[in-house]
Amino acid sequence: MKEKKNIKEMEEAVFQIDMNEGFCEEGNLADPTIKHIVPNIVPIIRAVLEKGEGYFVINDRHTKDSVELKRYAEHCMGDKESRTIKELAIYEQYADRTFYKNSTCALFAPGMMEMLMEMTNLKRVILVGCCTDICIQNFAIALRNFFDELNMDIDIIVPKNAVETFHIPGVHDREENNKRAYSVMENTGVKLVKTMKEVEVR
Repeated sequence: MKEKKNIKEMEEAVFQIDMNEGFCEEGNLADPTIKHIVPNIVPIIRAVLEKGEGYFVINDRHTKDSVELKRYAEHCMGDKESRTIKELAIYEQYADRTFYKNSTCALFAPGMMEMLMEMTNLKRVILVGCCTDICIQNFAIALRNFFDELNMDIDIIVPKNAVETFHIPGVHDREENNKRAYSVMENTGVKLVKTMKEVEVR
């Protein structure tokens, strides 16, 4: 494993989004089948850590006062549901930082924008986790616009085998919503790949 780079030196960063208990194990919005992507996420994390590049964890965390709960069922309340699932928690100790967000867009998590503006050597960002059509999509599009506004020429990559959404029969079809999110993200300049094997190694 190479020596860890500091924020200003990093060329690559993996953002792991919402792989926490409240979405993947138990709770009003949990769908345990989302965890099938874990074996695809782990090699991505390990690869970036071995290069000394950036690894960041983003988890949802709400309180009774969260306005978002007017539109979604109560979820990720307090510490338990906001904890990273155990399969990935073993890597969180090596994360450069863990962010907690109170909305469906991680760009607005406290400290996120400030950190990104410090990453002046950044060349690409990789997004993994859930849910494809909500928090992944919202962060990807917001990042694309944020980087464009600041003239930061940074690739945003979403490997399809490392993101997932929930399934509720007759209400929220997993396959349909994944496909729709892929299209929306691609149309805004986000790079969708089947796996990270399609991406040239830097």
